[in-house]
Amino acid sequence: MQGAVVDRTRGGGPDARTRVRAALSVVRHQWRPVVVPTFVLWLLAALVSVELLHPGDVTEFAQYAHGALAPPLLHRFPLEYPAPALAIFLLPLLLPLSYPWAFAIATGVVVVLLAMSYDTSGLPDVDLRAAGRLIIYLALGAVMVLAGRYDIFAVACAFWALRAARQGRWSAAWTWSSIGFVVKLFPAVFWPALLIAEWRQTRRVPWRRAGWMASSLVLIAGVPALLSRSATLNVLHYYTRRPSEIGSLSSGLSLLLDWHGTTWVQSFHSSNVVSAVTGPLAVVLEALAVAGCCWVWRAQLRGRLPIEAACLATLTLVVLGSKVLSVQYVMWLMPLWALYRLRITWLLASLANLVIFPSAAAARGFSVLPSHSYAVALTLSFFARDVLIAGGTAMWIRTVLVSPHDDPAALSLAPRPG
Repeated sequence: MQGAVVDRTRGGGPDARTRVRAALSVVRHQWRPVVVPTFVLWLLAALVSVELLHPGDVTEFAQYAHGALAPPLLHRFPLEYPAPALAIFLLPLLLPLSYPWAFAIATGVVVVLLAMSYDTSGLPDVDLRAAGRLIIYLALGAVMVLAGRYDIFAVACAFWALRAARQGRWSAAWTWSSIGFVVKLFPAVFWPALLIAEWRQTRRVPWRRAGWMASSLVLIAGVPALLSRSATLNVLHYYTRRPSEIGSLSSGLSLLLDWHGTTWVQSFHSSNVVSAVTGPLAVVLEALAVAGCCWVWRAQLRGRLPIEAACLATLTLVVLGSKVLSVQYVMWLMPLWALYRLRITWLLASLANLVIFPSAAAARGFSVLPSHSYAVALTLSFFARDVLIAGGTAMWIRTVLVSPHDDPAALSLAPRPG
């Protein structure tokens, strides 16, 4: 019996060493083309965030983390973020550094892993070039928010869910999408595409995935309900009560349609647009986004769109249809943009995001700025960025529509590693 134990121990040794060698080989292979550029990008983002911008969001994350640890334990939850996001806000407290730098390091680890995951996917069309495109998009349009927001955690989860789905690893795909959902909500828009893709591959309705969705929803509402009942629907209430944020498509359209009746207010930690047409426009755009998502899912169901295209199109519609489109939301799209060749419209939208950010950050001090002309210019700049995203996506989707007669497995899924 003792000898058997020794044999099993020895047998497990080479496997562990093999895994370590494989990991080191991946790092060596990606060191110069991916790891070093991503580290430089992160270092620049961290310096900009911690030393120059001192973002209020990170300060707010620290307040939420310390508030959650105050007695009674875990009874204080964020107003505008899902309750499980507290796990991310608490993470920097484990490092013996100032909270901003500890938070920046946590984001750095995630962005490096995200960039490296392109070439390790085992998929023929996802490689080092895709990782390079991601770095370009992030450098142009997200360097100022990369280390000052926690979106990158959900962005990585969403991409890893898609990557797992393309490999046919459905449980992993649903796990990653559920993790992303409970910390930032938006990865849930991938769920219909995941259901359709799994059904098309297996030809069985994946009923058990309803349990994944239900469990995620229970975690979102159940955790605060058990510990602090008043915080159960914080995120939903926060979104429904706020007006259209200055970066949203509805804000830009309302300014153009009601030039003299538009006003700007500072509320809900952002600059918002208010007019007689803003509210109805926001509702119309949300309805159009839902209709567009239904069209995308129908095209995917008929085999005309692969899963990655369906996910990107759906997420773009949700972002553009929302009445909140902050600067960091463009980062949600970038890992999926990187799966395709560089497009001038997406590059310009990223650059516009970079140019807009200082003005948007300064807009918090509206009282000391030439408010009307400044607000008009800022709203129109955001609108131009949103039009670039919409136009670029419309042109892109025309190129990825595929023949309905093709094999769906060949369109959207690589062979499962065996």
